[in-house]
Amino acid sequence: MLQYNLLLLHKDEGKNHEKKTAIATCVAAALAISSPAFADVAEELAAMKARIAQLESQLATQQETLAKQKNVSNTSSGGFADNVSVSGAMEILATHSEEDGGNSTNDVVLDTFELGIEAKINENVTLSSLIEYEDDKLDVTEAYAVIGAPDSNLALTVGKAPVPFAVINSNSWTDPLTDDAFDIKEGMAMVSWGNDSLTLDAYTFNGAEDGDTLDTVGLGADFAVTEGLSFGAGYLSDVADLNGLPAGDAWRLNGLYEAGALALSAEYIDIDADNTSIDPTFLHLNAGYATNVFGADGQIFAGYSETDDGQNVVDLAEERIVLGVERSFGENASVVAEYVREESYSNEETDTLNLVLVTEF
Repeated sequence: MLQYNLLLLHKDEGKNHEKKTAIATCVAAALAISSPAFADVAEELAAMKARIAQLESQLATQQETLAKQKNVSNTSSGGFADNVSVSGAMEILATHSEEDGGNSTNDVVLDTFELGIEAKINENVTLSSLIEYEDDKLDVTEAYAVIGAPDSNLALTVGKAPVPFAVINSNSWTDPLTDDAFDIKEGMAMVSWGNDSLTLDAYTFNGAEDGDTLDTVGLGADFAVTEGLSFGAGYLSDVADLNGLPAGDAWRLNGLYEAGALALSAEYIDIDADNTSIDPTFLHLNAGYATNVFGADGQIFAGYSETDDGQNVVDLAEERIVLGVERSFGENASVVAEYVREESYSNEETDTLNLVLVTEF
């Protein structure tokens, strides 16, 4: 009986061993069959990863190229609307004047029409021009270039430009006598340097004495003492025949004070004439106060300017007083009403009332 049991146990162990061997064989066979598939999948995944990396690199390169092209387009070769700006002004004047002796005049005229064009050629060069309507014709009164790097305090101005000698800080519509004498636009080359508090200019232009020769040198400085307070000075080597002025050099001192709605300015110019003891001088005082005028933004203003020893200068008055008010008439438009009294060197007085529609666009 014991032998029989041992024989059965031995047979069972043999069967278990055979089963284990069969299972191991099946697993090995399965692994052997599936391993090539795993290898193919791994190769495909690696290829896909390489392709994705290649596409990401190409996309990054394209984005960088597009960004550079956009930057160049914005700074140098952008569209007309991005790089060119057009502005202008038109002033229509209704005026009434009375002179000593009872003579009077009345008129409604197109006093001013200006069209300004500014073109940004690139980040270093900007062109400016001004076309004005005067004496029934259009004339290019300004056309110049300003050259300077964006991160530099230096700039070069070349072309036909306003000579920056007289500083016209006037709130009135009628210009002071300093503008009558020193409103100069000539071919000029000017080097400017400036920061937040100091501005320096050095320039040369072709004065009227020789016609087409750079024979006049000018210097200018403006210093901001504190917020709202600044002083300036200027020098011209010769003013011969400029608006009828005598030969000789000229000096300028000016100051500006602003506090809230109040603005005050003063300017003094002295000409040291070469061939005569008569040295013309110019003084201009101005005050303006911003306030509400009949329910709209506006200002009241007063100006006083006088000349001394200017009797030999053609069409130069001895004294000019301006009193007036300006009221906003919607966006970019205003109405100016002013009274002007002017006295000549022959002691003749002229009283003028001006009503002006001033528009800008």
